[in-house]
Amino acid sequence: MPKKGENITKRKDGRYEARFVKERDEFGRIKKYGFVYARSYLEVKQKREMKLKLLERDNDKNSIYKRENFTTSINLWLDNKVLIKDSSYTNYYSIIYSKIVPFFGNIRVLDIDETKILEFIKYLKEQKLGNKRIKDILLVLKQFLDYKNINVRIELPKISHKKIITLNDDEIEIIEQATKNSNDIKVFAILFVLFSGLRIGELCALTWKDIDINNRLIHINKTLIRVKNKDSSNKDKTKIIIDTPKTQNSVRDIPINQVILPYLKKFKRDETCYFLTGSKNFITTKKYYLFYLKFLKSLQIKKYKFHILRHTFATRSLLCGVDIKSLSEILGHSSVKTTLDLYVHINDNEKLLQINKLKF
Repeated sequence: MPKKGENITKRKDGRYEARFVKERDEFGRIKKYGFVYARSYLEVKQKREMKLKLLERDNDKNSIYKRENFTTSINLWLDNKVLIKDSSYTNYYSIIYSKIVPFFGNIRVLDIDETKILEFIKYLKEQKLGNKRIKDILLVLKQFLDYKNINVRIELPKISHKKIITLNDDEIEIIEQATKNSNDIKVFAILFVLFSGLRIGELCALTWKDIDINNRLIHINKTLIRVKNKDSSNKDKTKIIIDTPKTQNSVRDIPINQVILPYLKKFKRDETCYFLTGSKNFITTKKYYLFYLKFLKSLQIKKYKFHILRHTFATRSLLCGVDIKSLSEILGHSSVKTTLDLYVHINDNEKLLQINKLKF
């Protein structure tokens, strides 16, 4: 017979069995028992006590988890992502605090279900966000929910690539004439991008050490970006850093086109100087972008995003017969598929030219 209140009995096989309450329902009624076994009375009692301590710890953890609000939890999750690059942290921070937190607020993490996710997607669409932006936001949310072991189905929107906008032939001619005749390297840099396809961050981080005129190569191994300042003691919310590119494919060598070679020789500076300034001080992407817009305005060309220069370079390269694999590597794309998806639809005239190659 068990001692009163002990719930320990000796079995026919000689072992001792100890019973304990493993789970209760919301009214405190016993829902499930657990059992431990041992060769002696004392041993089984100790094993049960250990099990009860573990249960108590898990119940405390679950209690905290059930009370945990969304904002606090996702903030802790972001702070623990110490291994990501500063640029990625800035992107996560922006998505979380401008889009995710305003919707989920202080609801319990445990209360997030499929209905709540669908409401969130509707909320994002009402803000007129594109599918690419919505997908990026949902991927961050999914990472967080996976980390919290919240198994909720999230259907990501399909991305349809927009038609690539490029400079037309007249605009290219006007820019080429204006840049070739300028003694300002910041002006020449626009022509430089039209013949190399650099991103603006890569251009601003470029030094003369990265330009090998003898071997006719441009070494792309860094980019200039503005990131979130993690140092809470600093009054500045953001800071400028020069970092390695986000992906390994962006680290690349670009052949120098013979058209711009003479100009590079003309502007050549000490290798420690930045390409755009000719000094040891860089120019930020924002300041150079404003300079670029002012230059377009002076030529009576409408405002184009700086990335249009890169698109124009890629499109002209394809039309001139540059093979897709080479172009993909020059652009620093992750795969040939990325290049094809972006630039395969060149223009209707080119399609007509190609289709007319079929003859009897």
